[in-house]
Amino acid sequence: MSPNYLEPLHREALSIHRLPLKRIRYTKLSSDGADLPADAADHVAVRVDHDLLAKPVIWTAHRSPKEMGWAEAKAWAEGLTINGWSWRLPTVEEAFLLCDRTRVYQALDPLYFPDCDGEWIWTATVAPAPAGYAWFVDLVDGYSDRGRQDGQGRVRAVRAGQ
Repeated sequence: MSPNYLEPLHREALSIHRLPLKRIRYTKLSSDGADLPADAADHVAVRVDHDLLAKPVIWTAHRSPKEMGWAEAKAWAEGLTINGWSWRLPTVEEAFLLCDRTRVYQALDPLYFPDCDGEWIWTATVAPAPAGYAWFVDLVDGYSDRGRQDGQGRVRAVRAGQ
């Protein structure tokens, strides 16, 4: 069989890489949940709208004050009371789509996430194997990987019940 049998598949795979990158739309939110202008400095949350999300996801504007293990990260997120809302760890898919792939080196816009310095963040998604692992997302380059749940990472929480 000739290697040309892969040619149509190869061309199709290459065309996927030519698709335009989806731009993320951010909206700053005040302590009462109202929309704020992009230049506001006192926001506590950010609504993130992405073409690949069924509906926007609301994120905390600021990360956890320190790195922590997965169980502590989950408890920290669930203990937040910002705007009187319930919070949780994001799924790996939510965290992966938070990353703006039109940016270089820093996957989050510092105008909206001012304390982001390229940290790894925990997600609620437990890895099926090996045991004791969960998914992280890297906010420098926007990629993800599994990490030991007793390892250290930051938290960026999402509003629960979205």
